[in-house]
Amino acid sequence: MKLELRTALELKYNAFIGETFEELVFPEGMIEIPGSLCEDCRQLRKVVLPSTIKRIDVGAFNGCIKLEEINLPDGLEEIADDVFQGCHALRNITLPPGLKSLSPEIFDNSGLETIELPDGLESIGYWAFYGCNSLKSLEIPSSVREIGFGIVSAHDDFRLVCHAEGFHVENDALIDDKNKELLCCWTTQEHYVVPECVDKIACISNNAYVKTISVKQSVELTTEDTFAFDMGLKEIDFKGGATGITKDTFYLCNYPDKIKVNII
Repeated sequence: MKLELRTALELKYNAFIGETFEELVFPEGMIEIPGSLCEDCRQLRKVVLPSTIKRIDVGAFNGCIKLEEINLPDGLEEIADDVFQGCHALRNITLPPGLKSLSPEIFDNSGLETIELPDGLESIGYWAFYGCNSLKSLEIPSSVREIGFGIVSAHDDFRLVCHAEGFHVENDALIDDKNKELLCCWTTQEHYVVPECVDKIACISNNAYVKTISVKQSVELTTEDTFAFDMGLKEIDFKGGATGITKDTFYLCNYPDKIKVNII
């Protein structure tokens, strides 16, 4: 079923939540897509946006598991948090050239296979591509100045290239040079050694490969769930000591009570 809106009506928050139409066409003149408008519309496959759209609000298409086609007009200025979270059928998308930021969790657990980040992009929010297990590569342009933690997680045959000043890639990890912080790690190594240049670890989570982690230097864990969802993790050796361990550091690991943590 196709729903074609005829006029630029003022749609409300979650107006179509859980509806069963397969295609949605918005009229010219609309400026903003409201938050959670089509959340959990599990039959929605195609969305047509007008050239006048400037903003897509929080979670507008969150959980649209069959969404595979949506156009993002050149005039689009903002895509808020969680907009395409859980869109498993979304394989490819073209970002508008004027987009300055990628909001937190924007493509979290989506089906993206390819994406090109536009020159001029300035920031990438946390968990932007977390759980995108079909994504083969990500190239961060030199215009980026701010990167959140956990923007990607581990899966086979993934490659990240970073041209942004103040960040570098080392041993399958993205590192913030100014803060000496490991932001994310996509290693498929069973026995992983954290680069010695870091003083802080934000995210080595959602990893099905790593079994042991060795940290030679003293470090601070900067998120509450640094090693969450590390299903094969059995031992962490903090040779220089560690601070910041919380009750959620090993959240939803297979056997969190059996993980051996050595703190010197």
